[in-house]
Order: sequence, then structure tokens, then C-alpha cells
Amino acid sequence: MIPVEICVNSKNESSVFLAVGNAWAGGASRIELCASMEHDGLTPPVAHIEQARAAFWDRPGLLVMIRPIPGGFVYQSKDIKLMESQIISAAKAGANGVVIGVLEQKNGGVHQEYCRRLVGCAKDHDLSVTFHRAFDATPDWRRTLDTVIALGIDRVLSSGTPWGTATTALDGVNRLAEMIQFADGNIELVVGGGVNHGNVPVIVDALRDLNGCFSLHAYSAVLENDDVSRDKVSSLCSLVGS
Repeated sequence: MIPVEICVNSKNESSVFLAVGNAWAGGASRIELCASMEHDGLTPPVAHIEQARAAFWDRPGLLVMIRPIPGGFVYQSKDIKLMESQIISAAKAGANGVVIGVLEQKNGGVHQEYCRRLVGCAKDHDLSVTFHRAFDATPDWRRTLDTVIALGIDRVLSSGTPWGTATTALDGVNRLAEMIQFADGNIELVVGGGVNHGNVPVIVDALRDLNGCFSLHAYSAVLENDDVSRDKVSSLCSLVGS
């Protein structure tokens, strides 16, 4: 079974409950709850996490973005303290995991000290950890993958293409295959970035027989009038065989 993760834009309490409920009814395995998708996702309010938990009531797949400010993936010590408090609040609100990513300003690699703090905080509260597409902004994916595995991170989200380019996971499918083989089962690769009903069969066919685990992450492909469509989630899950 290939898990399907649906990204939900946290606009207000009622829209969160409806969107997550539609994803749940469509068969989604996980939710990534984000605020302000126009800024590539920020930490949602606690009340929105609570609504998402109520709508996704029987599945241990509620993941919450922890990103307090827009504009990149470099943070100061004060930001990390805020992120730690947001992780604790997410856990108390019913999250099963958090989504993080912190890079060094100097070389663009993973900021190991800060990430170690965030991962430790999450694990102390029984939360899984996904490293988001800050991964695709690093200069050396092999080194980055080794680093996030060593940090004890559970999943990494990638399109297999550089961050900030007009490319999709379909463009990066060969690189994604390399990543899965390189990881050798030590971390789950979450394939995201332009994943849709048209390219899912090609992506899945290219990755399903490799020695590793992966899942799919979709956002705009399951929207209808800017809201999550139960039918579109269901059809995507059917294509994947989840």
C-alpha cells in the first residue's frame, strides 16, 4: 500500500474541518496541515489543528507544518524556541507528527544543531518528523539525506528537482528513484511537487519496485473551487492503489 498525503491549506476553522473531512472520506492516509500556502506553508493556529484532529479522528496521520515565518528556511535561535513551543502545542492539540526544515545560511546545508533540537522536542512528545522541501534547496542531496537519516527524521519530502524551479516530481522521477535506492529503507521518501492524476501512474511505476518506501503528497491536484474534493482524493488514492 502506498500512502497518500493531502496538503490542506488552513484558512479558518470551518474550512479546515470540511477540507480534512473530505480528505478523510476520500481515503487519505495522512494530512499535512499548513497555514498560508501562498507563502509555501506556515504553522497553523492551534484551533485549526484541533479541528483537523476532529475531522481525521481515527487515523494516526495528522502532520502539522512548523514554520513560523515566510521567506526561506534559515532561522535564528529565537525562531527555534518558538518552533519548539509550536511543536508542543501541536502535540497537545492532537497532532501525530510535525513537518520541519532548517538550513544553514553559510552553505545551504541542514542546520544540524537546530534540527536536532526540533527533532528531540518532537520525539519527546511522541511525534513523527518529516523534513519538508527545504531538502530540495540544499546543494548536495546525498549528504542531506545522510544527515536527516542520522538525525532520526522519519520522512523527507522532495520533488527530486531544485527548490524554486518550475518543475514537478515527474521531471525529478529519476532522481527520486536514486534517492530511494540511496536511502536503502532507512527513511520514507514523500514524493511531492506537482503530483496529479495524470502523472501519478508514471511516478508510481518508476518507484514501486525499488528497495525502499515512498508515499505521495498532493495539494492542488485535489482542489475544486479552492477546496479539497473528496472525489478527487478518492480517485487519486485509487490510481495509487492505497
